[in-house]
Amino acid sequence: MKKVLLGIIFCLALTGCTYTTVSNLEMQTVDIHVRASDWQYTHMVDNNYFRCVIDMPEITPDVFNKGEVQAYRLFYDQTNKEWFKHILPDVFHMKEGDFLYTITVDCIYGVGWLELNYRVSDFAYDTGDYKAFAPEAMDFSIVITQGY
Repeated sequence: MKKVLLGIIFCLALTGCTYTTVSNLEMQTVDIHVRASDWQYTHMVDNNYFRCVIDMPEITPDVFNKGEVQAYRLFYDQTNKEWFKHILPDVFHMKEGDFLYTITVDCIYGVGWLELNYRVSDFAYDTGDYKAFAPEAMDFSIVITQGY
């Protein structure tokens, strides 16, 4: 009886790792160029950052509930003459003189919209010099999966 029970457990152990492949996914890519002037400063107490809200009719209720939205920041490598992607969130640690800070670019989305966020860890709150940290123009690629 022990041998039969061990045999059943062994067979179950071998078949326990399964996965399902969904092959009817539809994907769409939307490329976005955000100009430096498109970034808006939030002016919120203790949570200041720059953001750019984009109308995205491609993000339907079906995409929101059953699909996926993935954002990438695009960079152009002047040396190799090619584009490359960083998946968001994108985090950079910077140093200017003795000043150390972190830049984070991320996004949130809902049905019909996508918001790109640019956050700097140490804004100059006392001087009100938030424009010194204003983001440059950036390119993004948004991959939208319709779902199953």
